[in-house]
Amino acid sequence: MTSKSAKHVDKRSASPAESAANALEVVVTSFGYKLGPPPLANVVFDVRFLKNPFWVDELKPLTGLDSPVQQYVLEQELAQDFLETLKILLGKVLPKMAELRVGQFVIAFGCTGGQHRSATLVEKLADELAAAYPDYKIVKVHRELGIKSDGDDEDDCTESGAMESP
Repeated sequence: MTSKSAKHVDKRSASPAESAANALEVVVTSFGYKLGPPPLANVVFDVRFLKNPFWVDELKPLTGLDSPVQQYVLEQELAQDFLETLKILLGKVLPKMAELRVGQFVIAFGCTGGQHRSATLVEKLADELAAAYPDYKIVKVHRELGIKSDGDDEDDCTESGAMESP
């Protein structure tokens, strides 16, 4: 039996629990450059090239978790082009990472404060990746907002919104 056919047999004989345990985890995280260096990631994108909702009075107190901020960021043609191009790239990279059983792939988006632009892109990209790759575990992390969500029903944050220590 060749190694190619052995891989095929291994994939077919894996139980659903084993398949889930071997699924690629994709962490999509936001952060603010003014609050510290980027987190460790496979890819880091500086999204300060997008118009900043911070300078719009009614959006300033909101975050990228709020739909008015998301609409402001995502209606920008450059944001749409950026996300479409990124999805094409990830469409080639993520399946290969899963095939190689890398385990985890981290995508980080940074803006000035980590409140608006980067948080919006995390929400949008993570939702689209979850729809496109149902076998992958998609995790959203907003470092400056103190939020981690792995898409499960359980809340990963304390009541104050701060992440609990592992």
